[in-house]
Amino acid sequence: MPSLKIHGFPPSTYTQTALMVAAEAGAETALQPLDFKNPSHFALHPYGKMPVLEHDEVTLFETLAIVIYIDSAIGGARLQPTETIGRARMFQWISVAIDYAYEDLVDGLHDETPSAEAVTRAAEQLRLLDARLADVTNFAGDSFTLADLFLFPMVEHAVRKLGEQSVRALPHLVRWRSAVSNRPSATRAA
Repeated sequence: MPSLKIHGFPPSTYTQTALMVAAEAGAETALQPLDFKNPSHFALHPYGKMPVLEHDEVTLFETLAIVIYIDSAIGGARLQPTETIGRARMFQWISVAIDYAYEDLVDGLHDETPSAEAVTRAAEQLRLLDARLADVTNFAGDSFTLADLFLFPMVEHAVRKLGEQSVRALPHLVRWRSAVSNRPSATRAA
């Protein structure tokens, strides 16, 4: 079984995504803490972010590159649709996660007591995600993909900060959260 080193901290939603993808691939994974923003960290990731993957002679930074590598090299592309529209939708929702959801569901809620504006933006983001899931099982369609593993830790972060009441009126998101929470990768990464 391949042994992966993932450098990062457990609270990082992107580190959680990498750990969940590794778990889905069945890879033996060691989480390595970083000496955050110090020379050893910048030697692994020139922008001082996380996670970073080490596997044999391969070192990768940036979560999208890491999860595509894990899924393709270790997991046999199980979490990436093979049909064109499925792949496009998966990447569309990964882009949503990186470009919009992270800002509203994670960055905006970092303060101990988030501002009213941040809470409103997070609530709107959760509503948009719920609307996407009205007619599909997962974000890229009916297949569970990398997109779900990008969005899940972000949604969970928002719910931890805002409370379960923040999603009670969002039945599609509640259904999806329950399904993803019950996957072994979610419990293993937690």
